[in-house]
Amino acid sequence: MQTKKRRIITTILLVSAVTAFGLPVMAQSKAPAKIQAALFMKLLGFYTNLGGDPFTIHVVGAPDVAAHLKEFIGKNAGKATLKDVTEGSGPPSGKAQVVYVGSDPSSITAYCQSNKILSITGIPKFVSEGVTLGVGVENKKPKILLNLSSTKAEDVNWNPKILKVASTID
Repeated sequence: MQTKKRRIITTILLVSAVTAFGLPVMAQSKAPAKIQAALFMKLLGFYTNLGGDPFTIHVVGAPDVAAHLKEFIGKNAGKATLKDVTEGSGPPSGKAQVVYVGSDPSSITAYCQSNKILSITGIPKFVSEGVTLGVGVENKKPKILLNLSSTKAEDVNWNPKILKVASTID
């Protein structure tokens, strides 16, 4: 009887850990840069902080993604227009409204949270490490990931419709 109770408790703890720590997010793979760029331009239409103003995306550690995002300069994301795409190995030197995280997220997420700038990534595991919005591929289909804690820390306002298309983690 004691063994049965232990198995039940172990199963409950395992299921809780998978849910709490977002382990299914880890199983996803990175989407190709061209698909990431197109998806992010669509998803930024849900980012109400942009309003109708022109905006800049700063890309850290992902020149392939930056190249594809540059193809969208002058195009709209919702009511806002992509004005510029900058690149670097760290936080932007100028003002950016969105930062793409393509390498170690720790210093970049801290920067984004303290400056209230939306962080995005195409590396699914980075969403569980503090990046707010991510895309990946699961079963050959795009997967949208949204970190609710980071959303709050970056003071991001979303159109609630994004919750219908995104998988969320706390």
